[in-house]
Amino acid sequence: MTATTDPLHIQLQPYLVERKNFYQLLHLLFSVPGNIDSLFEIKRDETFKELREFHDGGKILDRFFKHLNVEQIKREQQEFQRLFIGPGPLAAPPWESYYRSSEKLLFEEWTYQIRKVYHQFGLQYCKENNEPDDHLLLELEFMIYLSDLCLQETKDDRIEKLLATQISFLEEHLGIWIPYFCEKVIENTSSQLYLGAAMLLKYFLSFDLESLVEVREGLQLCLKIIH
Repeated sequence: MTATTDPLHIQLQPYLVERKNFYQLLHLLFSVPGNIDSLFEIKRDETFKELREFHDGGKILDRFFKHLNVEQIKREQQEFQRLFIGPGPLAAPPWESYYRSSEKLLFEEWTYQIRKVYHQFGLQYCKENNEPDDHLLLELEFMIYLSDLCLQETKDDRIEKLLATQISFLEEHLGIWIPYFCEKVIENTSSQLYLGAAMLLKYFLSFDLESLVEVREGLQLCLKIIH
């Protein structure tokens, strides 16, 4: 924490906002190109402009978006279907259970672990019991939701608990299976969009976990001093 008279939750605001923006960007990258406007929205995103300096995946994405056109978007739509939707065998299934089950099955124990965590926060997947709750986009949405709660919270001890929840979620879920998912994408695509997105996702989650642990430890120290 910096030496300032601002309350701790105010000091944390810039960091929390930046984290949320990155998660939203990653969510968009793996949601598109179903909606053509979304790709152009990413191109205009201020967070995206920072990626050129952030990681090699960001540089690849920067080159992709510089040459973005309607024909390219159509090709990415086809690649999106092939990688994540089907029909047919998927090149990179986007569900946690697939990577953690020895038989590559869905609706395994991890699906229900994830569901339990969602329920603890009053959340429920609208397609619960019909589609797995441990889809990549749902897990990223949960991190965005927790980031929002942190930004709305003014009590430092509550923020500390929310940070702890995000650390646990990364350690017990996203941080375990996402590296394997990203390797699948990297090995099975020539798309600069999904190559860059997978590289960035893998790196950012590792970076985010380290920074969350550091920030939480700093917050805990400040709370001890205050009390």
